[in-house]
Amino acid sequence: MDLFSCLSPFVFCSFASGSSGNCYYVGKQDEGVLVDVGISAKQILNLLAENDIPLSQIKAILITHDHIDHVLGLENLTKLSSIPIYAHSDCLQGIAEGKSTKKVDPQLFREVEPLQPFEVCGITIEAFPVMHDGRGAVGYHFDYEGRTLTIATDIGMLDKVVKEQIRRADNLVIEANYDVEMLEKGPYPYILKQRISSPFGHLSNEESARFVAEIYHAGMKNIMLCHLSENNNTPERAMQCLYQQFQKKRVRLDANTSIFPLPRHKCTGFVYL
Repeated sequence: MDLFSCLSPFVFCSFASGSSGNCYYVGKQDEGVLVDVGISAKQILNLLAENDIPLSQIKAILITHDHIDHVLGLENLTKLSSIPIYAHSDCLQGIAEGKSTKKVDPQLFREVEPLQPFEVCGITIEAFPVMHDGRGAVGYHFDYEGRTLTIATDIGMLDKVVKEQIRRADNLVIEANYDVEMLEKGPYPYILKQRISSPFGHLSNEESARFVAEIYHAGMKNIMLCHLSENNNTPERAMQCLYQQFQKKRVRLDANTSIFPLPRHKCTGFVYL
């Protein structure tokens, strides 16, 4: 038995996380899926190689929504390998009409129904709707032999459905996009600030932290903060806000729980779930 198998048969790896591009690997030792491909195909291939993941091991690409920072590499990557593309029907339509994705082969499209589980390489996957201004925006919940992960990114507000999906997870990737003060005092035009902070925009540090502190339990293994803004947030502010909420709610963290922000441009390596 190799080191991978000893640690966990189920892993997560972030290749990029932020408004300049998002891409994650979720899978097993011998096969898995990509969640979003918002960086170039060349970057994705290099990062797969760095982590000893052959392209042939990628059995599906799951797309959360059609914004460019989630689909940039889709056309070129699927030219290299005919990987099925799973997304909400509205998102698939957005991909078919998108300037950078309209040449993607529609024969690769696989429509997912929110809250209807499906299976890829032995992993049970469930999409769930989220509040965001991308077409067909969803998050994803994964279950592999009782090991669970929820990816909840690009969310304007935590509604009942999203909260339920997050509560199911022992491993969590959750958006902490902006610091309220930095956004308000920053250089963005007013209309963009309004869009970011709207119910169809992004989660602030405080919104994310408040809910994580509310639902935290000792069985949670990894809590990963994603999609941090380059201009309106810092990893330090996001983490400080989360720990302040833990203290406020008198949450005692288990020694086995890891909490960390996902870097914008660097690979995390394998996170064992």
